[in-house]
Amino acid sequence: MSRRSVLVPALAGTLLLLFFTGDAQAGTEELAKAAAWRLGDQISIAGLLYAQGNHDDKVDEIMKAMKPLADAMQIEIKPFPPRSPDSSQTYADVIHYLIQGDGADVGREIAEKFGNPAGTLYEVAVKSNLLLLLYQPGEDQGIGGVIKSRMTEIGMPENLWIGVVNAIDNKVSEAELKDAVFKMHDDVAAYLGQQID
Repeated sequence: MSRRSVLVPALAGTLLLLFFTGDAQAGTEELAKAAAWRLGDQISIAGLLYAQGNHDDKVDEIMKAMKPLADAMQIEIKPFPPRSPDSSQTYADVIHYLIQGDGADVGREIAEKFGNPAGTLYEVAVKSNLLLLLYQPGEDQGIGGVIKSRMTEIGMPENLWIGVVNAIDNKVSEAELKDAVFKMHDDVAAYLGQQID
């Protein structure tokens, strides 16, 4: 089992324990930030795979793995929109779901329940993964600016996310940008995990 697959049940279990015992608010906030980042990362990856098609088993696996975390946070993850016969319309519908629709509502609900930093981490996780689909050298749909402003707002250490912003500014290839996004997701997850310990 991978380190990531062990992390989700551990986060869910610890969150439930804190909710039931009414333990330290600060501990809940740090856990919620780690959980929000994980949910945003995985829901957006599942959405991109869903839009691509032919990955339903993987999508189901990801969403099933996220359910204990969402349940622990008392947040409902609604299904992705129905696929359109036109694949570009399906991608558009999934992007809308993630940044304005039911998927974005998850982030807003996280912010209401656990504070703005957790909601912001969810948003950045989702939008940075959208770079995997939307980025072309010289065009990032404004996502680099969103990452920089949101991560600065909530005081996330620059070294965790600046690599993606610099990659966008330097108009790197799609493959290099993908590596930078994956590194950011791993680095932020590791940092948030350390804050819990």
